Amino acid sequence: MRRPVRAALLAFDLGSTSVKALLIDAETGAPIAIARRATGGGADPREQDADTWWSAMCAATHEVMALAAAQGAEAIEVRGIGVDGHGPSLVPVRADGSAAGPVLMWRDRRSADDEAALDKILGRGGWLLGELPKARWLLRERPEVAAASTWLLSSWDALTLRLSGEAVSAFWDPARSVSPAQRGALLAAGLDERALPPEVFPGTRIGTLLPGPAAELGLPAGLPIAAGMNDGLAAVIGAGLTKPGLGVDVGGTAGGVAVAATPSEAQRITAALPGRLWAGPAPAPFGDGVILGGAFAGTGRLLEWVVTELLASDPAALPARRAELFRDAASLPLGADGLMAKPISNLGWSSPRSADDAFDGRTDRHTAAHLVRAAIEGGALAVAHLLAPAIEAGLQISEMRLSGPATGAAPGPLSGGEPVPAPLTQLRADLFGIPVVVGQNAEASGAGAAALAGVAAGVFASLREASEAVAAPAQRIEPRVSARDRAGELLQRYGALSSATGESGAGRRED
Repeated sequence: MRRPVRAALLAFDLGSTSVKALLIDAETGAPIAIARRATGGGADPREQDADTWWSAMCAATHEVMALAAAQGAEAIEVRGIGVDGHGPSLVPVRADGSAAGPVLMWRDRRSADDEAALDKILGRGGWLLGELPKARWLLRERPEVAAASTWLLSSWDALTLRLSGEAVSAFWDPARSVSPAQRGALLAAGLDERALPPEVFPGTRIGTLLPGPAAELGLPAGLPIAAGMNDGLAAVIGAGLTKPGLGVDVGGTAGGVAVAATPSEAQRITAALPGRLWAGPAPAPFGDGVILGGAFAGTGRLLEWVVTELLASDPAALPARRAELFRDAASLPLGADGLMAKPISNLGWSSPRSADDAFDGRTDRHTAAHLVRAAIEGGALAVAHLLAPAIEAGLQISEMRLSGPATGAAPGPLSGGEPVPAPLTQLRADLFGIPVVVGQNAEASGAGAAALAGVAAGVFASLREASEAVAAPAQRIEPRVSARDRAGELLQRYGALSSATGESGAGRRED
């Protein structure tokens, strides 16, 4: 007798330090299983090996499929694959998608002069230039890598190339599109066609899973492959920011926040607060809305550093020890008994030399749990500090949706694989002063990539339908009135620390 089949969508969420494979139910959008693998790093934090990404993806896929198979009698049938990734990170690849040289990560600023030069040519800078400045730098400074490269792609486009054999440039923002005249100017300025593949919308079915990659992943060949997107906007889709007033706090390695707004609201706020927040169009199928947001250089990394340092004497520490740390941190009061994480420079993350370099107000009475608590609160305070002037200028936020282990929305390796204690989620509602919501898929970027897979495979009729399915809320936490004054005091202190360290608090669109 044939086993009943459960249709599923597979998403790969490529972060700065790990890749997640997320399997969701194609009918309900509910999570089935998730697996993580470290993507590694090298001596130079500005570079990574894309072949290591692929090895991690294969291992995570085998694990997530095994986890799903162990859940019941139903056979899992993957209907489509979607991806998202960090950026602007440039990936030089061969025709088969394998690495032709090191990835130039988003934190790499060696191409700053190239960015300025291309800004003059195209009349736009920053995120709107994507990976082009890094491509220009690589073509000039690393001719041996350039000679070995068939394409120079974003992280998500490099992954879809490896899966499908098709090279594209996938993004929503029409301001990133290159006209024929602009293409000619770019070619004359030191770029070539390898950095300018055909432009498509994310979620477009660009091809199917090739036999070779299929065998390595342990999946059947011929599965639809969706054009991917950057992890920041994938979180917008996965958190369901389909209407103004909804926001998402992404607790990843770097961290970030995005809020859906009306065009007039966004125009008013960006004019009043120039450079404070980036602004860009919402995913095209969501209508004419605007996404306001900012990115951070290491709020999640600080928590990772704290836990790693605390367990340095026992690298193979049992999950029980990690879970105990998080439980003890959850029992502490808002404000961690005076300990506060120092704001992290938006120029990039660097490991502190000691806890005193990373935290303000540290005394002998502060325990390991205080460090964990303050690191988690630091991520929330970074978001609250970034958004406070925009809220004063009229930005309406009805609720903040949480994503990832660093926000308390999802369990993860830092917390020992256990559910994160409820008080560590409550603190975000208290510090924001607005309700926070945890969705059925607490990894919003991965859920957004799964939504793209569903659209490409014809499982969902539209991206809006897909977004609403994967982002269905599971838990809502209201801010406590009793915590309002204390939250205000903490935000004021955090703002003073930011000013003292020369940080404007402005979020940069790192992804």
